[in-house]
Amino acid sequence: MKNPSQDQGNAPVIVGYYAAKVIRPGDTWKIFLQAEDPDGDMSDIAAVLWQAGVGTYPTEVTRLKGDDRKGFSGYLFLSTPSDSNLVSDEMELTILVRDSRGNRSQPIKLPLRFNLGVRQEVPETWAEADKHRLGALMVNIETSQRYSSR
Repeated sequence: MKNPSQDQGNAPVIVGYYAAKVIRPGDTWKIFLQAEDPDGDMSDIAAVLWQAGVGTYPTEVTRLKGDDRKGFSGYLFLSTPSDSNLVSDEMELTILVRDSRGNRSQPIKLPLRFNLGVRQEVPETWAEADKHRLGALMVNIETSQRYSSR
């Protein structure tokens, strides 16, 4: 049991984020994040992908090291299969940052759809973050049609 007078510190704060809402099947989805923690004790990024007709995939945890524990601007990435059946699927990624004292940032929710005719571009405001890879989300996405045909 924690002592109520024990200082829990400050929760990490996600100060900015961006991810394309629509990508082509087979593209690598980049999720840009900027987060800060005045205590400098951020420990990890937790991400959960939900897919309509499939459900929730296991939580992905990306550990933070070094200066990233104080603050970072970078990206996570998710490889997607080149299955044209994904164009009928709807997904949502929920991300939050946790610190070593059990504090959590506000969660952010990022929608994801697929379209064969789009091209994912990195906005100029995230060009610097595009140089700092935070980690991979190791989720094996499958089209929901695969689940409905079982």
